[in-house]
Amino acid sequence: MKQTTVSAAQMQAYDKYTTETIGIPSTVLIERAALTVINTVAAGSFLLENVLIVVGTGNNGGDGLAIARLLHLKGIKVEVLLLGDERKLSADNKLELAIARKYHVKIGRTVKDFRDYTLIIDALFGIGLKRDITGKLAEAVKKINASNQPVVAVDIPSGLDATTGKILGSAIRATTTITFGYIKSGLVSGDAHKRVGKLVLKDIGIYAPEV
Repeated sequence: MKQTTVSAAQMQAYDKYTTETIGIPSTVLIERAALTVINTVAAGSFLLENVLIVVGTGNNGGDGLAIARLLHLKGIKVEVLLLGDERKLSADNKLELAIARKYHVKIGRTVKDFRDYTLIIDALFGIGLKRDITGKLAEAVKKINASNQPVVAVDIPSGLDATTGKILGSAIRATTTITFGYIKSGLVSGDAHKRVGKLVLKDIGIYAPEV
């Protein structure tokens, strides 16, 4: 794992190379990402009394659902807030959602007050986001930020452009961002300093072809 920065397109290419050419299933990478987040959070100063995981419809949401399942199985009080159209889930997200439901993970569509949680984990959008966050999703992001609760972002704070660091309409303000494989250039440029918090780089087995 190199300490270089990469664009969103480069990272997506590395991800594709790892799954399609090397042959590591995407579900294995999701499980590794989830375990990495849990281990990092557990080793920090976060209070795991009542955890909320905010997930979207893409693969980043799949990471969040896996994190929720693993925390649930450890006996930690955890709840998932699923935002977006469930009919548009990515294949990996749909699989992780089905598994989480079979384990009876609490999954809802609304939250009364984000201040009720001791930790919020952001798995709403990943590095593929290109458009501005608007509507109910932007509203949720603003309410999370206004709660002033500790937030851990999975790979990148939702709403931050992974290449430029530009805030796309609205973006999560993270306490800590746990990113995988390589540091995305958007995590250290543009508006990143307003949103990333402490940046933690972890190896989950995604590599560039030259590695």
